[in-house]
Amino acid sequence: MSSSENPAIYVNGKRYELRDGIGETTLLEFLRDVRLTGTKLGCGEGGCGACTVVASSITGYDKKTDQFSYAHKAVNACLAPIYAFEGHHVITIEGLGNARDGLHPVQMAIANAHGSQCGFCTPGFVMSMYALLLNARSKNTAAENALISPHDIEEALSGNLCRCTGYRPILKGFVDAFVENKVYSQETIDGDVSNAFKKSVKVSDGTVPICASTGQPCTNGCGGDGEKTDENASSRNVENGANGGTTNAAIKEPLFPIELKRRAKAGTGPLAALAFHGGDAITDSVHNDGVKWHRPTSLKELLDLRDAYPGNESKIVCGNTEIGVEIKFKKALYPRRIHVSGNTIEELDRISMNYDNGEAVFGAAISLSDLERACSGKEASQVERFRAISKQLKWFAGRQIRNVSTLGGNIVTGSPISDLNPIWLALDAMFVVTSKKGGDRYVKARDFFLAYRKVDLKPDEILKQVELKAFNDTDYTGTTAATTKEYFHEYKQSHRREDDIAIVTCGARALFNTSTGECLDFSLGFGGLSFKTIFCSQTANGMVGKHMTKETLDFLMSAIEKECFVDESAPGGMSQYRITLAKSFAFKFFLHCVSDLRTVVDSSSSSSIYELQQNELSSLGRNERQSVVSGAQYFTKKPNGEVVGQPLAHKSAHIQASGEAIYCDDAAKPEGCVHAALVLSTIAHGKILSVDSASAVESIPGVLGYFSAKDIPKNGTNIIGPIAHDEEIFATEYVTCVGQVIGVVVAETRALALRAADAVKIEYEILEPILSIEDAIAKKSYYTDEMIGMRGFLGHALHSGNVDDIFGNEEENIKIISGSTRVGGQEHFYLEPNACVVEVTDNDEVVTISSTQCPMKHQAYIADCLGFSRNKVTCKAKRLGGGFGGKESRSGFMNVAIAVPAYHLRRPVSLVLDRDVDMQITGHRHSFRGDWKVAFDVKSEKILALDVKIYNNAGNSLDLSSSVLDRAILHVDSAYNIPNLRVEGYCCKTNLPSNTAFRGFGGPQGIMIGESVLDDVARHLNVAPDALRENHLYHEGDLTHFGQKLIDCQVRSCWEELKCKREASFADRRKAVETFNQTSKFKKRGFAATPAKFGIAFTALFLNQAGALVNVYLDGTVGVSIGGVEMGQGLFTKVAQIAAKNLGVRFEDVHVLETSTEKVPNASPTAASASSDMYGDATEDACLQIMERLKPIREKMAKDASFKDIVNSAYFQRIDLSAHGWHVTKNLNWDWSVGKGEPFNYYTYGAACSEVEVDCLTGDVNVLRTDIVMDVGDSINPALDIGQVEGGFAQGLGWILLEELKYGDSKNGHKWIKDGVNFTRGPGTYKIPTANDVPEEFNVTLLHDSKNPRAVQSSKAVGEPPFLLGNSVYFAVKDAIYYARQEDESEKNEGAFSLDLPCTPERVRIACGNAFAYGSRDYKTRITI
Repeated sequence: MSSSENPAIYVNGKRYELRDGIGETTLLEFLRDVRLTGTKLGCGEGGCGACTVVASSITGYDKKTDQFSYAHKAVNACLAPIYAFEGHHVITIEGLGNARDGLHPVQMAIANAHGSQCGFCTPGFVMSMYALLLNARSKNTAAENALISPHDIEEALSGNLCRCTGYRPILKGFVDAFVENKVYSQETIDGDVSNAFKKSVKVSDGTVPICASTGQPCTNGCGGDGEKTDENASSRNVENGANGGTTNAAIKEPLFPIELKRRAKAGTGPLAALAFHGGDAITDSVHNDGVKWHRPTSLKELLDLRDAYPGNESKIVCGNTEIGVEIKFKKALYPRRIHVSGNTIEELDRISMNYDNGEAVFGAAISLSDLERACSGKEASQVERFRAISKQLKWFAGRQIRNVSTLGGNIVTGSPISDLNPIWLALDAMFVVTSKKGGDRYVKARDFFLAYRKVDLKPDEILKQVELKAFNDTDYTGTTAATTKEYFHEYKQSHRREDDIAIVTCGARALFNTSTGECLDFSLGFGGLSFKTIFCSQTANGMVGKHMTKETLDFLMSAIEKECFVDESAPGGMSQYRITLAKSFAFKFFLHCVSDLRTVVDSSSSSSIYELQQNELSSLGRNERQSVVSGAQYFTKKPNGEVVGQPLAHKSAHIQASGEAIYCDDAAKPEGCVHAALVLSTIAHGKILSVDSASAVESIPGVLGYFSAKDIPKNGTNIIGPIAHDEEIFATEYVTCVGQVIGVVVAETRALALRAADAVKIEYEILEPILSIEDAIAKKSYYTDEMIGMRGFLGHALHSGNVDDIFGNEEENIKIISGSTRVGGQEHFYLEPNACVVEVTDNDEVVTISSTQCPMKHQAYIADCLGFSRNKVTCKAKRLGGGFGGKESRSGFMNVAIAVPAYHLRRPVSLVLDRDVDMQITGHRHSFRGDWKVAFDVKSEKILALDVKIYNNAGNSLDLSSSVLDRAILHVDSAYNIPNLRVEGYCCKTNLPSNTAFRGFGGPQGIMIGESVLDDVARHLNVAPDALRENHLYHEGDLTHFGQKLIDCQVRSCWEELKCKREASFADRRKAVETFNQTSKFKKRGFAATPAKFGIAFTALFLNQAGALVNVYLDGTVGVSIGGVEMGQGLFTKVAQIAAKNLGVRFEDVHVLETSTEKVPNASPTAASASSDMYGDATEDACLQIMERLKPIREKMAKDASFKDIVNSAYFQRIDLSAHGWHVTKNLNWDWSVGKGEPFNYYTYGAACSEVEVDCLTGDVNVLRTDIVMDVGDSINPALDIGQVEGGFAQGLGWILLEELKYGDSKNGHKWIKDGVNFTRGPGTYKIPTANDVPEEFNVTLLHDSKNPRAVQSSKAVGEPPFLLGNSVYFAVKDAIYYARQEDESEKNEGAFSLDLPCTPERVRIACGNAFAYGSRDYKTRITI
């Protein structure tokens, strides 16, 4: 780079100069600062993909042909240092297409396939798919290899999370659009317009048009001047773009910048050396962070820098995937950073592989994606060691992380749970390190890892390369290369298969003499068993010289158990499971070797080799799925012309797919806006002794103040709460959980506010906390009416029939069993973290924009806190990036907290929670415990009586816990008629953050307890659980255990349709499972079917009301305002359909405005699945009022008069064209003091059956197939309803299988975590499902010909009920475990066993038992409840 050229980055073709002093700034922060807000902040640690962008760079230039080669990488902008992308061209979602000018084919594919619900994750998915398309074809690629496969798409999206859709529509949209279609030509990427186009096209604005119809460079000129040449364009626009997304315009993609090409041609390389000095941090530390940044372009420059700044004086940064996390979450300080990448230093970019003898050299700066590609090539994949590296990398993080992470960075980090380091140990790799003064030094991989994250590197050294020796480079007596054979395999088990850190990893190598069958070398490297990666030297020594016999297997298992011992108190926990995994991996490798040895060892020596049984073959491979998720969706489509009942796309799908949809933190901030950070408690229970904020306020420039309870206006209050007012906005004397708000710091920038909040010093007197249900029961720590100063809210119970008489019956045919069901909590993991802005304007009026499901509560909290009347406070919510109940009551306390500094400073204040803070402080789905006793008749196979005590972990305030418990009590019957039932509930008061509403609101936990009873009874009766369930299903007209008569009960209709569905009959699927299990010893399949019955209404009667404001304008268009909030569920879309039908206008002519308390006051939360019922009905009421006013005018006008003409005529006759509609839910009659009545307006029903496959050696679960039949009445929008079914089920599956909360509890739980601290507070440790976790085959049917006269348009609520059906997976897993346990002959007739939820791989593996497990299969794993 010449001295006249300033460092720059290109974004969407636009040049931005990079100033000094922003070394701490990420690419995401930079993009959002320049108002490119389509790139989202989801987690800040590269774990969700919401921030995905494409970074393009030149990788080479051929002077002879004047051609460039490029790399296009999907990267996580949240971790990417802005300086690392100097000289790159970054493409964001805004660089593709937009709703006004036309969507890009990728954007259109996801929008049209209903793959965008809340939309917050959508831009990330689009950019990941776009990166795949860019890389799919180049000039030198044969045409037949330019195609992409469904697996390519799934793999490209592996680093992207979605919480709404269940992934199927996203994958389907992309597969249908791009599989087996030729994609972008390299001419387009290069900007070689002469080759790309047959006609003249304008490219003066630096973009290349792409046809939205074909995904190809535009060749008909339609993109040149905007003229349409396709006769069918208008009809396509009606079909695909009905919601506003244009589909027939040519999309323009940014050209690769000419300046960057000029650089590459200049001979200095595509990226020049850089040196930033940190800016003037002394005089302006607000805008200059002082971080010094170097980018060397040769090995000499790098070694000179490392020599000048050795050890901690500098930090080498490659992909920043580890260091970025350290800086953000561990507060690490690295004032001088040296950026190294393979495409700047040739010596570190080397890849050399010998496919004949296995030798290889890998440069330390190659990316993990480069290593993966090299090892997965056609020739490399034939070599076991290379194939193993490739396979291990497939499951390493997501594609975005692998694209920037380097081999050297991965090794030098020294992670004890590294995926790759065990492989290097097993291969006896050599690490070449080098320095300026010492030159090259060779270190064995087995000697490199010294201690926890400490490696054998001197202060001035760097890792240069990794060298692998040949298969047989050692002189084994009596052998030659021709008489030896190497076996190598990789193993990894994590909580989730895809994009997850390991629990245990393993690299395994063995070398055999093929003449004698003798083991010449046996090497096992493990991660996850110690404070560093370990090599099992004793096991290796003991195996050498042995033959692979049964006795050798016994020795191997014994040796591994001794050498891989993990102490119970070890960080990470799961000691029994980790030891078991080590043994299981060793066993799998033993079988891997012997499965082939018999065919290669001389016949005279093969007879003694362990004889692999046919039913053991299944243990050899990973539990990998065979196909990308697919399935069928069945529903009844209404005739064209009827807007209600049509599967229209989400109203905002097109702007969500283009990144134009505005969320709370995307909105332009008011002038003078400052930033807040919360000061939080760091202990679970204690007395506040002192708070020292002076050092934070005075020593950090740009800090405007610290605010706490003492700053609340004298007319205001520090007490809030959604039901009981039992929470402090700011803790005053005591803290009762980790994460409780003590104060708030405000500064000019968010970074300074966060830094200042960390600097506030608080001293405590630590008090003993209560952290679990068990502890609360022991100490009788329950919420009571007296405690909250209210009557009738707590201590609820229901009793039907005569339970005690049944249990007192001594008849022989009556059997009584008891049990306890433990159900863990669940994090909401909405992709959009909580955010809010508060501005106090003139006349002390307050405007707040918040990501909340309940604007009314925010309005009330702020007004009460500041001592204002509520008519002066307006709360707005345009859309949410997911909510699921988590933004109903737990988003309010932070909004009101920043209202205090906004009041005092008279400046707008913004707060955006980091993901880890959000997950620590905002609560979760309640954990439950159900202790039950059941009596059943062994002859009739009928349950006679059930007695249940239910406990939930409410946390440190009541919040909505009493209502959550009430719904669990009302749903403990699931869908079964149990004549005698008694249930009572207790809300446990603990020192965890207050738990709150979550999809299902206690219903799933209550139902899980009831379903567990049914399943255990079936096992004791030795009958099929689905048969017992069917035998107990409610009939039409039955009474529930609280006396509500079931009207239009469709549960048996759903069950029968599911049971007899083609290719899904219970009997056939059960038979297929049994057949598979007879031939497979270490993989077992399970099958289960479960029903769903979910009551629709708020159990608090007063909440069942709703308002809508409908305004008709003189152009015939309609504006609707409702109290409900759009958060992805399609509420606004359904309301628009209802308005369009009732007014007789086009769907496109109805616009639903953002939710605001100034338009519709006193609105109930958008919750309980009832919003479409309530606001749809209120909207219909308003529309009918208007139509009634227009009726006389319509009768006087011509029959073909348009709505616009009628409206204008009415206007001139001074007729009101605005109406306020109102809804009150009828048919509700409930009083807890009586315990009988109708708490619900109606029920939504459903049924599901699932089939799973369990790896009994690892506990890994693969969901093979799920079929769902859902009763949604007469669907207003089948596409949206199916989306809710799929997404709700996927979320329920996550709760069942993967999503485990781990809080520190030194008495009853995870002792390796500090008391009250949530260890699982980000995507790195908390795992929601990926596309690889949902069912491979996923079929959904909306029950045909189902009507519901109790709701608007005869529809039914659908948001929460499908979540319940995730439990079909739980019982299918349990079914598979039963089969596994029966491999032990002594347990053939075993009864029921307990399996805590979630049934993680740890719990599944331990429950399976078998000879290769460590410890008892009845061991109770640690669980936070």
